[in-house]
Amino acid sequence: MESSDWVNLLNNKILLVDDEKDIGNLLEKVLKKDGFKNILKASSGQEAIQLCKMHRPDAIVLDIMLPDIDGIEVCRKIREFSYCPIMFLPSKNDDIDKILGLSSGGDDYITKPFSPREIVFRITAQLRRQKYDCSDKNNVKQQIHLSNLKIDTDDCRVYKTT
Repeated sequence: MESSDWVNLLNNKILLVDDEKDIGNLLEKVLKKDGFKNILKASSGQEAIQLCKMHRPDAIVLDIMLPDIDGIEVCRKIREFSYCPIMFLPSKNDDIDKILGLSSGGDDYITKPFSPREIVFRITAQLRRQKYDCSDKNNVKQQIHLSNLKIDTDDCRVYKTT
């Protein structure tokens, strides 16, 4: 990865969602120490959804136990309009909770207690993967041919062929 790519990763917006302010503050401090500049914080599910709609974060760290809506439902609602990486950071460690989190649209599941540095590296890995996914899609023209139709998914156009 070139140094300019690394700088671009650090400019991404990260949304931290946890009702425990100490956890949000700790993660914010560690992310800033590693060079991330655009960090948003929410302490409730509704606030997280609003911030996500307004600011379009590039990655989300999401607790499950929130005061208004649980994190699983927040993830589902965010998935209605965003595909940014969502990493769950709950205190629940049961397999069923992990399955629920990942099946609701989550991309990663890290339980408390956690290593703040590990969270930073997982966020970075998700952002790097997202960047590569996007660049691959930009380099390959996505077209589907059906009978006498050609669907160009990149340009969102349908052409009739003869």
